[in-house]
Amino acid sequence: MQNNNNNRTVKTASNQDEVTTDYFHGAAIIDDRGNETKITEEMIQDSLKAILKACNPPADD
Repeated sequence: MQNNNNNRTVKTASNQDEVTTDYFHGAAIIDDRGNETKITEEMIQDSLKAILKACNPPADD
């Protein structure tokens, strides 16, 4: 699985213990090798634009 940057490491002043918390609460695509790719808002917007373009081709002049 790929390492993602949604983990946060928190150090407390009293004991300097490290706690890692995963804040990712979204969706991801997992390929046949198990690599995880997060689905971003940009990916969704691009996909919706492509669908709209395919459904509404420009009018011929």
